[in-house]
Amino acid sequence: MKSWGLAFGALLTSASALAVMPATDQFVPALAHINGFGDARWRGDVWIYNPAADRPATVDIDLLLRQANPNPVSQRITVQPGETRYLEDIIGAGLFQLTNAAGGIRVVSSSPVVVTARSYNANVTTAKGTATSGQFFGGVPAALAVGAGDATDVIGLDQDAAADTGAWRSNLALVETTGNTVDFVLDRVGPDGTVVGSLACDGSNPSCAPLGPWEVRQFDLVLTKFSPPTGANQRIRIRVTGGSGRLIAAGSRIDNVTGDPSTVEMAGGGRTGAYLCALARTDYQTPLTLTVDQGAVTALDATILFTDADVPACSNFQVLRLAGPLATPVAYDDAGNFNFVVSNTGLGVTLQVNGTITVAGTVSGNATVTVTGVPGCSGSKSWALTGARLP
Repeated sequence: MKSWGLAFGALLTSASALAVMPATDQFVPALAHINGFGDARWRGDVWIYNPAADRPATVDIDLLLRQANPNPVSQRITVQPGETRYLEDIIGAGLFQLTNAAGGIRVVSSSPVVVTARSYNANVTTAKGTATSGQFFGGVPAALAVGAGDATDVIGLDQDAAADTGAWRSNLALVETTGNTVDFVLDRVGPDGTVVGSLACDGSNPSCAPLGPWEVRQFDLVLTKFSPPTGANQRIRIRVTGGSGRLIAAGSRIDNVTGDPSTVEMAGGGRTGAYLCALARTDYQTPLTLTVDQGAVTALDATILFTDADVPACSNFQVLRLAGPLATPVAYDDAGNFNFVVSNTGLGVTLQVNGTITVAGTVSGNATVTVTGVPGCSGSKSWALTGARLP
């Protein structure tokens, strides 16, 4: 039998919201120059580092206030090769010259830059005098934003008494990243996974509107939006239910005694994208690409090489391709699990895929190919499916 193989290398890395990385379009969701609970004076500092050794970066910084921002105010700076620009009190004297404003920023650069930020209370009394207490934010790439049909979680939130009278309080910040609107639902989930309550922000609830273009919204004391208004070790799930926009989320767990806040990053990003995968055969691999959009697998492009290495009874080999949109998009569940079957009767081939797409951008599972009615080579074989989202 004539034998040959298709060389294929699976992409094994993917972006993670848990690492600060260079990007050209990224967001910091919570910065302010404003007074808050307990005489807090919230301020925000930003650092922008250009890792390129040979070119300056032109950087546009958009101020996204806690409102819809269809035409946000923007400032342009230049960051030289290897330089780090420090913008102290960015919303105040550092760049935008506002004295009572809160929101976030979008950073768009001509080449990838690293963005880090600190949001802090500048009015903390200590035995050594007045000092600061704050939290860190890394710039979140726009590619990690969550779109329609997907969800993300913010975990470890606490609210043990009214307002700031107890030991802890928690806030939630959202930012829209595309200039469009987003319908979403907040689910409050207890330690055992039970949904305590839900808050719809999708046009059906007059007390919570959808997120507008480039809008930053902060839910102060977010757990009090549900009943009961207090609880420990709570999780907020943000489900995007409609609209063409996308969002990024971040939480803040604040010690009421010291005013010290801790950042709670969202658990991964959305699953939307193209996933380059492989059928992991023992002798070679063959490619399979999945398209994921609006909370479902929508298209497939698979090359299948079927030989006597797969089914010993084969006296020939078959090279088959299944490609195109799925007749019906296949939705995945909250954990990213999905399964579907596609067939081509003309080719005499059926492909069954069972997999899991993670919020970190990886795919795992298995694929089973059945070839029927093909002279000299029929049978069925299963392989492991591995892969990751394309950057």
